[in-house]
Amino acid sequence: MRPTAYTELRRQAPRLALALLFQTEEQKQQLSFLLLFGLELDRLSAQASEPMLALIRLKWWEDQLEARTDEAVPLAGYLHQQLAAGHLDKADVARLINVWAEAVQAGQADKSENWAELVSLMAGQAGVRKSDLPQQIGRAVAQSRAGQPIGQIPTARHIHQICGRGAEFLICLAYLAAESAQRDLNSSPFLVFGLLKQVVFKPASR
Repeated sequence: MRPTAYTELRRQAPRLALALLFQTEEQKQQLSFLLLFGLELDRLSAQASEPMLALIRLKWWEDQLEARTDEAVPLAGYLHQQLAAGHLDKADVARLINVWAEAVQAGQADKSENWAELVSLMAGQAGVRKSDLPQQIGRAVAQSRAGQPIGQIPTARHIHQICGRGAEFLICLAYLAAESAQRDLNSSPFLVFGLLKQVVFKPASR
């Protein structure tokens, strides 16, 4: 069975993949690609010893928007699948690449604004109501991944009230970011139950 974007996300970032448990199957593939893409852009930005090398690697992804699927790079295949299906616009992907490239050029190690843009795009893909919450949650995700202090995170109920249907992944991302600030998520055996409680009962406060 050929791997999908969601199965690949579960392999690479299983805790992050939990955020998509409550989305439709189609949304899981769309949002999984975006999360995988964000992780890849982070990796390229961090690995290169010189900013110019990072920019060259990011430019490769920009070139992929006009290229045929590179089967040697599964993520490129997922990108072309999303573009061919009309789930993503080339302009959206180019904007993400540009955000990461600008951070590299500026010598910024902080990825919070990059992930704010990424999660905002995810919210648009999921069809949730527009607000500033996806960007706020994206910043929290980046800060939690970097081990940085996290600002105030909106409650599940507030996210649901503002963003509406389809925002379950935002509720889960906010919860995962908040939990990671307090404990190692890799050793949290009841994490799924915590996510279920957040999504189903939408408590007013954590």
